[in-house]
Amino acid sequence: MPLFSPKPRLALRFAAFLAVAFVICGAAAQSPPPVVNGPPIPPGQGRVWFYRVFLPEDSGNMPPVSMNGQLVGYARAGWSFYRDMPAGAYHVSVESYLPGSWSKDIVLLPGTQVALEIASDPTYISNLSGFRRGTYDVTAEPGGAAYLHIMQTQFGTGY
Repeated sequence: MPLFSPKPRLALRFAAFLAVAFVICGAAAQSPPPVVNGPPIPPGQGRVWFYRVFLPEDSGNMPPVSMNGQLVGYARAGWSFYRDMPAGAYHVSVESYLPGSWSKDIVLLPGTQVALEIASDPTYISNLSGFRRGTYDVTAEPGGAAYLHIMQTQFGTGY
């Protein structure tokens, strides 16, 4: 006779699954503190994080990222950077091969952080011979997902 019956093991696995699910869901509900021990945000300013998840099939380009038409850095695959900006409304855009709406409007409040992904779609314009054009978009993920993605990147200056 086995020491443990299958039903208690199944219940234990289910309980472990629920515990992990609650932790993940709880993290997703929080706003991101991408770097917990980072420098404090200057008074009257907010912090905007930019990150780009590494995709092996990506074009390798480093598209320029702008806020209100001014260059703030370059989005490298697998890297992240931030800019401390005065509180206010901003139009964030990234250069992409296709013209169009590849931007996002944000409102930055004093002392807050916003995380923006520079999403790459390496297969949007491609062919079977390996030809690819860099197509990018500015997106905002929920806080927990953004935090996890930023922690998977290397921190840089954006230049």
